[in-house]
Amino acid sequence: MRDRRGPIRCSFCGKEEPQVRRILAGPGIYICNECVYLCVEMLNEEHIPNETPRPEQIDRLQAEIRRLHGLLRLESQLVKDLRAESERLKPKAKARPPSRVKS
Repeated sequence: MRDRRGPIRCSFCGKEEPQVRRILAGPGIYICNECVYLCVEMLNEEHIPNETPRPEQIDRLQAEIRRLHGLLRLESQLVKDLRAESERLKPKAKARPPSRVKS
């Protein structure tokens, strides 16, 4: 893994290829296996929680979504009923008598 600019070095610790087992390349950056292991150890020490929701959380969320859908349907029906009642209560325009045509 040679480059025109010289030997590949880990962008984190500066070690060259012969000094480590493997160097992984990214866009313009390199990391050796030792730095990867060090990062893994540091992350494990921090006890970063798994962000995947548990089955009971998923069940609660799905129940809440169903409840919200029910409320939206109810709101929609109430809006329709209010519009219909509003139209029913509006004063009706009085029918005009037919106009007489002068002859």
